[in-house]
Amino acid sequence: MSKHHTPMNRRGISALWFILTLPLCVILFGFVVELGHLWIARVELENALEAAARAAVDTWAQSGSGTTYPARQVGVAYAAANYVRGIPLQIGLNYEPSPSPDNPNENMTCCVQPGDPLGGILSEGNLVFGTIIRDPNAQCPITFDTRKAPGCSPGTVLVDATAQGPGNLAQDNAWGIVFRYAPNLPSGLTIMRVIIDLQASGGSGRFDFTSSGPVLSDSSPAPIIPCHYDVEGFTNPTTQISFTPTSGYSRTLTIDFFPDPDTGDLGFEPGDRIRFGARTTGVSKGSGQDDGDGIGRDGVTVTVVFAINGVPLPAVTRTFIDNEETSNDCQPTCPVHPSGIDDLPCPPASSPENNGQSYVILGGGSGGDYAVRAQAVVAVPSPICKLFGLRMPRYRVSAKTIAIHSCEEQRTRLQRVDQYICVAP
Repeated sequence: MSKHHTPMNRRGISALWFILTLPLCVILFGFVVELGHLWIARVELENALEAAARAAVDTWAQSGSGTTYPARQVGVAYAAANYVRGIPLQIGLNYEPSPSPDNPNENMTCCVQPGDPLGGILSEGNLVFGTIIRDPNAQCPITFDTRKAPGCSPGTVLVDATAQGPGNLAQDNAWGIVFRYAPNLPSGLTIMRVIIDLQASGGSGRFDFTSSGPVLSDSSPAPIIPCHYDVEGFTNPTTQISFTPTSGYSRTLTIDFFPDPDTGDLGFEPGDRIRFGARTTGVSKGSGQDDGDGIGRDGVTVTVVFAINGVPLPAVTRTFIDNEETSNDCQPTCPVHPSGIDDLPCPPASSPENNGQSYVILGGGSGGDYAVRAQAVVAVPSPICKLFGLRMPRYRVSAKTIAIHSCEEQRTRLQRVDQYICVAP
């Protein structure tokens, strides 16, 4: 005689199976929650690093300065403004204040040290500064390399406006341009043209040549920097240096440089310098301060066109800054400037807010794009505090990204690379 399960028996078996599989279902549910939590954490970390890398590389490129410290500060601030699972992303500067020939971009380490925001452990090794080298014929055509300093210009150029008081930019040594010498510069490299634009950032300034035009310095009664003549390196400056315009009003001043066919001098070569006078009006937002401070306050730009053997390269443009060093801190020996910047004259006044000087440095380097790699490994707390009485561990999520400032496109964007080379102390 066969036996059959009654509905009561079947309900009992179902309840038993439910009780037996409930822990497994809870574990599977927790696994799904954890997986989703970690996926979102990684997306948030990647977004935060992208913001940090973009901000850092843009600041570095726009400053035109060799030091990476201000750009690192900006990158850290942008990272902290972004959250990973509700916690601000705290990263370190990764800054080595004593750069070397193999580490020109001041990276402290190439390695990522994991951070734990709840444990008070700061993530480090996050911002790595370098340059993008492109070689379409190489096995790895796009390389991120920390061993080379970037620079949209193949050489370093310092341009300053140093004059205190309205009208004094007409002094024959008020403006200066120095083309710094450096080893390994391309053969035949010269500056073909320099353009100063007083209204590039919305200012109202104009060059005023109604009474007299631009004039080259004669180093009299003495050079503005005691270590150098105001004009050096040109065999025949009056025919090799040309200003446009020379009369009337103009928002721009263009300076062209030419070789000397009689002597073989190539023109404005590395190691050369000039100083000249060019009167302005309406500078410093029309406040009447037509002096060195007004040039930086108006965001005046300078554009340099380099050439190799007479063939022009893409133009490089940078913006003057109004510096705050004072004449009280100048040195009797070169470099005379309180900042220690070579070839920069002593500010003519002692007031930091009105020292009569602005300058811009177009940083030279490898000629490659500015690049910042942002990377981090961060401990993320579990959304489930405990499971079956066991405390859930913190999980580590990692991400990395590279942002570049393209010299050719003059914009900041993300970049994938084929090779990553990092050398640090």
